Amino acid sequence: MRSIKVFNNNAVSTVMPDGREAIVLGKGIGFNKRPGDVISERLIEKVYYVQNEMQTKFLQMLQDVRPDVMEAAERIIAMAEQDGFSLSNQATISLIDHISFAIERQSSGLALPNLLLSETQLLYRREYALGLRSLGIIRECCGVTLPDDEAGYIALHLIAISVDQNAAYDILKFVKGTLDIIKETYNVTLDSENIDTMRLITHLKFLAQRIFQNSSWEDEGMGGMYEMLIDYHPKNRECLARLDEYCRSAFGYALNQQEKFYLLVHLTKGF
Repeated sequence: MRSIKVFNNNAVSTVMPDGREAIVLGKGIGFNKRPGDVISERLIEKVYYVQNEMQTKFLQMLQDVRPDVMEAAERIIAMAEQDGFSLSNQATISLIDHISFAIERQSSGLALPNLLLSETQLLYRREYALGLRSLGIIRECCGVTLPDDEAGYIALHLIAISVDQNAAYDILKFVKGTLDIIKETYNVTLDSENIDTMRLITHLKFLAQRIFQNSSWEDEGMGGMYEMLIDYHPKNRECLARLDEYCRSAFGYALNQQEKFYLLVHLTKGF
């Protein structure tokens, strides 16, 4: 196998034995190489068969990406795969691109607040933990300390692997909007380590998934139990009305009585 183009010490394009052109990554695979030089197959760690507009983006990105950024991305990818994530080529490219841009913003003193950080921490603890570990890898490889907001952004990249990315953002938007209404209506703060708060968050997450999958519960009606719970706290009716209006206006979904009942169960326990 011979190199067609050398992007940096860790990335070259080549023609694979099956005749397809590909970009191969591996530590040192492009070191002191020029077009036409033989490359060592034993150094190949990743192979990307990319086409059309994705290929153009990848090629442009590799021309500018720093070798230490590539190393950081490869280590993060390996860590994520060890933790059970299976990264697609597109997700890998997106991660490399994001790290490069994050470092560029940091060096320019441009902060990009993550408005969904707290919700990401609550709903996707596993992915966020990997995001924090990723910041350590970036610090080791690139000598740049990125803020925790970036751990949230990296977590969203991992979330996008297992669910549709738009769905992930919709779920975060739903939970954030719902929690904001609850905190404002009851004039409370929510402790993310409190068991009742954790149960509420989990319930909202699964309620959001049902809403976006259009698979609501059967409305069986809860009779006297529903009326008892709604009168348990003077703010319960107001909160449910606001939550129902939020679901209708933001997502075109009307909560039925059973869904309201289970929300009341959590609200009654929490406040």
